[in-house]
Amino acid sequence: MNMSSLNEATNLTLNRSDIVDPIQIFGPQRDPMYIVIPITIMYSIIFVTGLFGNIFTCLVIVRNKSMHTATNYYLFSLAISDLLLLISGMPQEMYSIWSKWPYVFGPAFCLIRGLAAETSTNASVLTITLFTIERYLAICHPFLSHKMSKLSRATRHVVALWVAALTLALPQALQFGVRSHQGVAMCLQTRVIIEHSFEMSTFFFFFAPMLLITVLYSLIGLRLKKSDLSKDVPGQKELKLKMRFTPKFQRKHSQSTKRVIKMLVAVVVAFFICWAPFHAQRLVAIYGTDEHHRPRSSLLLHAYTILTYISGVFYYFSTSINPILYHIMSNKFREAF
Repeated sequence: MNMSSLNEATNLTLNRSDIVDPIQIFGPQRDPMYIVIPITIMYSIIFVTGLFGNIFTCLVIVRNKSMHTATNYYLFSLAISDLLLLISGMPQEMYSIWSKWPYVFGPAFCLIRGLAAETSTNASVLTITLFTIERYLAICHPFLSHKMSKLSRATRHVVALWVAALTLALPQALQFGVRSHQGVAMCLQTRVIIEHSFEMSTFFFFFAPMLLITVLYSLIGLRLKKSDLSKDVPGQKELKLKMRFTPKFQRKHSQSTKRVIKMLVAVVVAFFICWAPFHAQRLVAIYGTDEHHRPRSSLLLHAYTILTYISGVFYYFSTSINPILYHIMSNKFREAF
């Protein structure tokens, strides 16, 4: 999850040399069991379903040549980013639920884990965005989509998005390291490479993609709703198609179109629910503290604590819902057209 969660509240204290009980600095090593146990159960379910769901996605696409399409290349990229996020982040996240401190995994893993988390997060959002653009072109601009749907082009897009995800993750990941205070090691932000990097990440990897996919899926929904199969083909072909499109066929097509529109709404809602708490928690951590990195109020501290758990659950839940949601959506598109 977001490793900047603790550093804003502890960096100043770590620089002090007076002897203080670590609990006064870092808080209790473990939250109450009525919080820890339910979170552990949810994380375990998410880990198992996300791991098998995404591995299954990769195997199906790799083994079936008929699945080698531009759309499925994006789904494959999404599955890889979800697997990277789960494998690099979830085990340590579950360990930290039971023991928040000290950090026992070493400075190398602190850096690698941060880099993997930021890269996979960026790659997931970029893949979803490119997948949305591909669907928009396929539905609203089919002739343009036909020219751009070559596998070589999709491959280049996937490679480019991963390079961009890694490049944009580096400034944030390199800010983290391990600090030790009175024998207590913590993995947290130790330096600032780019000012306001987390705010920029929120804009470019949440607000901008959220706006774009909302607009594009709205246009797709309008196109589906207004589509009339008899208008697409002029002359005799139109007459033949009208003869073939019986009331039963038209009802089936109408029902299929409605299901697609519902799925489009589900995609936008899922994107918001899964990523909004994560970025909200980051912003609260940054702006909810004063110049000495202390919470501005007990209300903000309470809100931050709640957001930390909510954002963690939905952050990883996206890895489980993605293979289900996007495969269903892809099938519905094929069914509607």
